[in-house]
Amino acid sequence: MEIADISLLFQDHYLLLVNKPAGIVIHPTYKHAAGTLWDALLEYLQQQVPDDWQPPVRPDDPEWEGAPAEIREMLRAKRTARYWQEDGLLPRPCLVHRLDKDTSGIVALARTENSRRHLVKQFQEHTIRKSYLAVIQAGADSWALPRVPLHIIKRSSSGEVIETLNAFDALPELGVEYLLDGPLQRDPDDRRRCIVGPDGQEAQTIIRGIAVDNGYALLEVHPITGRTHQIRAHLAATGYAIVGDQTYAPMVRLQAEGGLQRQFLHAYSITLHRYPGNELTTYRAPLATDLLLWLEQTSPTLYRAWLNFFNS
Repeated sequence: MEIADISLLFQDHYLLLVNKPAGIVIHPTYKHAAGTLWDALLEYLQQQVPDDWQPPVRPDDPEWEGAPAEIREMLRAKRTARYWQEDGLLPRPCLVHRLDKDTSGIVALARTENSRRHLVKQFQEHTIRKSYLAVIQAGADSWALPRVPLHIIKRSSSGEVIETLNAFDALPELGVEYLLDGPLQRDPDDRRRCIVGPDGQEAQTIIRGIAVDNGYALLEVHPITGRTHQIRAHLAATGYAIVGDQTYAPMVRLQAEGGLQRQFLHAYSITLHRYPGNELTTYRAPLATDLLLWLEQTSPTLYRAWLNFFNS
């Protein structure tokens, strides 16, 4: 990935938001030592002119009163050093969450230590709301089905439980919210994929149907927890895999015309409390070009539904 490929959604002294393209690994690994989003961002930031942030000038603390002048000066210097450590720019920004290689959309990075703590706390408390767009169709492989119960809790718009299901008999109803609740673990038969299994970690995902057409459903998805492959594995466990997902739905194939080369999964928005003012703010990432083209060519109904949804 090159600097020119970076699509910035937001940048200030404390926070950086990027619209990651599909096919790009976020962070270097032994399999992907270069060409990652991280490499491109570091090169981009190295070329930026440093901002003019300075530690705040504040009066001496009341408890310093009466201390010798040299002691007060030492205390001021220590306080200023702490400000630089906590709110000065980090040598490198800190990734606070990740996306799979073939998932596009918003990635957030903290640029100061206090901003990192602020974001990590929100992730730990599940107060950050990440929203994804996915298109599913019937056809997950049998290995992806749950090894222990996957509870599918159908809820009204007010959150009232309507009923609890063990599987979808058909595509999810429009406008209805479903909570998918089932523990996720690595598949002992192939550790590159995840399953709902007895040794899994707690995992919860909320889905809501936006539109259906010709066997496809466009979903809004909110992962409550953040397990590996959570959205892909939970949806496949219902028997409805994400279109184009070559891991969780290898038998689901698209026609050559308009066929996808990766899963239809896009992290389209994130809602968080910004540091330092704690303002609740939502950021959105436009749908990736390959996904838009697939919608246009495959289902004008889903395409129009997406436009209405994104612009609402």
